Amino acid sequence: MRKIVLLICAMVLPLAGALLQAQGIQQTKGSFEDKFRQLDEVLPTPNVYRNAAGAPGHQYWQQEVDYEIVAVLDEENQRLSATEIINYQNNSPDTLTYLWFQLDQNRFRSDSLAEMSGTFNGTSPDADANDLARISLNQLRALQYQADTALGHEINAVTDSSENALVYTVVGTLMRVDLARPLRPGDNVELRIDFSYNIVNGDVLSPRGGYEHFPDDEREGGNYIFALSQWFPRLVAYTDYEGWTNKEFLGAGEFTLEFGDYEVSMTVPADHVVAATGELQNPNQVLTSAQRDRLRQAENAARPVYIVTPEEALENEREGSSSTATWRFIAENVRDFAWSTSRKFIWDAKGHHQPGAEQELIMAMSFWPKEGGTLWSDYSTEVVIHTLDVYSRFSFDFPYPTAQSVNIGFLGGMEYPMITFNGPRTELQEDGTRTYSLAEKRFLISVVIHEIGHFYFPMIVNSDERQWTWMDEGINSYLDSVAGREWDAEIPWGVEPRYITDYMVSQNQVPIMTQSDSVLRLGANAYAKPATAINILRETIMGRELFDFAFKEYSRLWEFKRPTPADFFRTMEEASGIDLDWFWRGWFYTTDHVDIALNRVYEMRIDTENPDIDYGRQREFEKALPPSLYIERNRQAGIQTWVERNPDVRDF
Repeated sequence: MRKIVLLICAMVLPLAGALLQAQGIQQTKGSFEDKFRQLDEVLPTPNVYRNAAGAPGHQYWQQEVDYEIVAVLDEENQRLSATEIINYQNNSPDTLTYLWFQLDQNRFRSDSLAEMSGTFNGTSPDADANDLARISLNQLRALQYQADTALGHEINAVTDSSENALVYTVVGTLMRVDLARPLRPGDNVELRIDFSYNIVNGDVLSPRGGYEHFPDDEREGGNYIFALSQWFPRLVAYTDYEGWTNKEFLGAGEFTLEFGDYEVSMTVPADHVVAATGELQNPNQVLTSAQRDRLRQAENAARPVYIVTPEEALENEREGSSSTATWRFIAENVRDFAWSTSRKFIWDAKGHHQPGAEQELIMAMSFWPKEGGTLWSDYSTEVVIHTLDVYSRFSFDFPYPTAQSVNIGFLGGMEYPMITFNGPRTELQEDGTRTYSLAEKRFLISVVIHEIGHFYFPMIVNSDERQWTWMDEGINSYLDSVAGREWDAEIPWGVEPRYITDYMVSQNQVPIMTQSDSVLRLGANAYAKPATAINILRETIMGRELFDFAFKEYSRLWEFKRPTPADFFRTMEEASGIDLDWFWRGWFYTTDHVDIALNRVYEMRIDTENPDIDYGRQREFEKALPPSLYIERNRQAGIQTWVERNPDVRDF
């Protein structure tokens, strides 16, 4: 009998082993959801272009595109005409028979995919029937404007270097140009495109670039500020991981482009001031002797120096000019080019020094109309320099000669290489003076930090914003909170977990890895959630030392290159020695959250409607909140904020 029992046991043990083995396999390949299984099955297989350590492979490549552009602004008709000569270098191992271009201005055409796929009045399809039928005066104005105005790129000619016409096909916000002969690996091709378009009224459609009209200025017909962005046919990126990144522009997802050199000349009214990507090449032709002297003085100034004074700007506003001037700029190794022009601009500058860096002097500059007031003169350029200082510490020295902040009223904020467009302004009072609220001040500081921060991510670390929005917005939102808390620790910067708890437990969310045009709540999903995740990663999971080393390594490896999410995930693990697959899976690939909740705690008090009492009580409540771990550690490390180091610039 004992032998039989032993025999049965001997038979059971192999079966149990097989069962355990099957369960082990099921944990990684079956329906069982193991939160801690590795990401290997999800991430793309390493190859000669991107290795297993998250670094560029030994056969990594990317294309290069150089542009020479001559542009003419017709202020009276708010129209731009231009010619561009493009040199496209094929560094890929593939032979190309056509090239794809971005025509982002076509997004405003009535037959664009963005217009045809949007719901009436922008309301969610599942909204109440009354909401679906309602339309505001501003929405009605926008519909009428689009019906009355011919918008979108007008392509007048596409030719090769011998001036032979090339066949091209416009597909929404894209254009395919068929080459006369195949472009083999290592070869280059030159094209010329003549184009024009009517510049969009920014006050009506809130575009990423357009014009702003000031009808009440003293000059007859008023004055304009123009923000020219996404304005010329630009080469779509051709990549090792996707081929042509030719997803159509719908408005939310931005872009990824190729690096190259730009020579751009812009002919504008003679009394205009131009801000642009790159360095001004002909200051003797467009600036006065006094303005050139001020620009030199600003290089080593303790505070920003006016290049165009408020008095000079006001004189330009009143007089106007019927003649023109041509401003010429050069930008090397950038992935885009944007510019702004107006006779209303006040212009200040201050040098930012990086001793020992390849680019030792950076001219930080701001441009704004009188409506910007002391809000801009006191803060904008100083915030630019502060941002460069903090971001360079976490990544790499800033490699370009200028960093600019331009006031564009119809934009919250938008970035391009070396130039940003930022919206906050002062408010005109009954006595003719201008002032600003604490909220507007915080908005200006935060938006300038955020947009200048984009110079690093994605204008240098060139991620694909249309495919993986979090790689630029989420990473940048985390770093802008670092710079923000080093500017003023009392400002709420929004990366503490309490700011996203409502979103994390809602049903109205998708994973962070969702493509930008499919995200339900872009701000929460692409900005706040990944920023909070990275904040937790640095302060709680990895610790500052390991995180900072790994993040700097990622930044260094992918400077002037094109990373994917897998490259970020792998580099952070390789450089830190910490297995983070469970973290990436939970935060970035799912909508999981910690399923523990304290549902309600009430402390109720009736408002007196006396702001001296109610606001004081609110401040006391805010002071009683748990302190930020980040701010406490900064204080322990002896990090002084900008406002502590510069007590002479104080208002509230």
